[in-house]
Amino acid sequence: MKNYLIVGGVAVMSLLLSCQKGPLILADQGQSEYVIVVSPKATESEQHAAHEFSRLLALSSGVILPVVLDTEAGRRHEILIGASQRTDIDTVPLGEDGFTIRTEGSRLAIVGGKDKGTLYGVYSFFDQYLGYRCLSSKVLDYPKLKQVEVGKIDDTQVPVNQFRDTHYRDAFDPFYSDWHKIDHCTLDGVTDGEWGYMVHTFELLVPPSLYFKTHPEYYALIDGKRNTSQLCLSNPDVFDVLVKNLEEAMGQFPNASYWSVSQNDNYGYCQCEKCAAMDEQEGSHSGSILAFVNRVAERFPDKMISTLAYQYSRKPPRTIVPRENVQIMLCDIESERQKPIATNPDDDFGEDLRAWGKLTRNIMIWDYVVQFRNLVSPFPNLRVLQPNIQFFVENGTNAHFQQGNREIGGEFYELRQYLISRLLWNPDCDVEAEMDDFLKHYYREAAPYIRQYIDIIHDESEASGEKLGIFMNPEDYSEKGFLRDELMERYEALFQQAMEAVSGQPDILLRVKVAHMPLTYALFNIAKKRGTSEGRCFEQVNGKWQVRPEMITRLDEFVELCRKTGVTRLSEWHTTPDEYDVQMHEFFQTIH
Repeated sequence: MKNYLIVGGVAVMSLLLSCQKGPLILADQGQSEYVIVVSPKATESEQHAAHEFSRLLALSSGVILPVVLDTEAGRRHEILIGASQRTDIDTVPLGEDGFTIRTEGSRLAIVGGKDKGTLYGVYSFFDQYLGYRCLSSKVLDYPKLKQVEVGKIDDTQVPVNQFRDTHYRDAFDPFYSDWHKIDHCTLDGVTDGEWGYMVHTFELLVPPSLYFKTHPEYYALIDGKRNTSQLCLSNPDVFDVLVKNLEEAMGQFPNASYWSVSQNDNYGYCQCEKCAAMDEQEGSHSGSILAFVNRVAERFPDKMISTLAYQYSRKPPRTIVPRENVQIMLCDIESERQKPIATNPDDDFGEDLRAWGKLTRNIMIWDYVVQFRNLVSPFPNLRVLQPNIQFFVENGTNAHFQQGNREIGGEFYELRQYLISRLLWNPDCDVEAEMDDFLKHYYREAAPYIRQYIDIIHDESEASGEKLGIFMNPEDYSEKGFLRDELMERYEALFQQAMEAVSGQPDILLRVKVAHMPLTYALFNIAKKRGTSEGRCFEQVNGKWQVRPEMITRLDEFVELCRKTGVTRLSEWHTTPDEYDVQMHEFFQTIH
């Protein structure tokens, strides 16, 4: 497998070098000879990186290193943060996000690309060389060290993926996202950052509220009638209106370099004679879309115009090639999640990706990594994350929108966003070792039981042969799948052991209980399907059916855990914990 992380590289520091045998001792018994050095011309990000180095080192050692300018006289023990006159590290190959960590003599240098590269380098130093772990936005795990030492380091990392987004609410925390080198875009409007309008923008760029009444011909012709579902892309006036409105939006958000010109979120494509002819000629509805978007991109050569290859437009056109400043945002919403896309004969997304990859190397993947209909439900897709990301990269992808949970929480959200972040930075990392490392730090003594649960549920999902879809329900897997009765009993036993293992550690016990919530949710959903035949939830007393008292307690505990941990929705856009509480109690009352 190709290594996507550039490692190594040689550069010479313009330093007053001294011979240093053995490791660098950055702190010892609460003392240090080191200072942190930055340039007077340091960027805001580099200055932040320098102060973060000092803050993080103090957590382990109790030593607060001063930050000084490189205009002062050179010292033997220096930590050089960012580009300065004391290093000859070439930042051009590092791009925006890459970095070099290097020891020379008794000095340590961390120098990065023009955006956040230096900050990423600082965080990677503490992660890879000092054992710090940012496990969630609320959990930074680090060692207490009487002596902080590092051996010889010559490490250059440049990511192949230029844009990396997990789209988990927790990952929007600034410290967490910088630690894990995560970018962000919004699905709810515009941002005055790298992205302007972001997906499903036809209705934003040519609003029906402004134009449909007077110009219905701007919109899609469906079954002989004009419909606001999509635009009529063969109408020349639509192009002029859209370009004018897009230019005005760009003026309001001048810092945004990516702008989406893309279909709305429905299947109502235009069937007029000209649009239909173009699509037929190109063998795909992407034909009329890409021809239109190429014309828009020609008007804005200094911007990146992004468009969707999604649902009815997923298949690439026969002959039209995207312009250099056109990004194809390719979506695999239909794909199954129990098998890697590349090796699943029932998944034709791989064929479309390969075909797009022959047309352009500017592809952004929109992947879906959670169970959207039931966010707090078992969803054993962890084994496909790495092979899918590797497959995407091999076929022209340089940007990823891995759509996790836009709400708070979700099944194994801490683990899933952690693994995806690692994989987006380095698709070839040892993902099994990364998982074990996370579990060890996050669940402590409960980790072996959580790992067993993960292994079994994935094994059983694969063995069942049943499709794992992002809009399915836990009850779909309750008869022959990974949530059948005998397996649920095994899972429950493992979580009981996990809770017992950390019973004296309230914080860790809470994490285990949160990881157990999906089994509770699955149990109740299965009970709603089976009714009184679900013996784990119901029993017969004096000839009448009733809810087992422990199930009422379990429901109350589930809802309380949702409230305590901030879970806002149990389904994307729908069902608050309070609503779920009412629904389940109402269902229980029907049992008699």
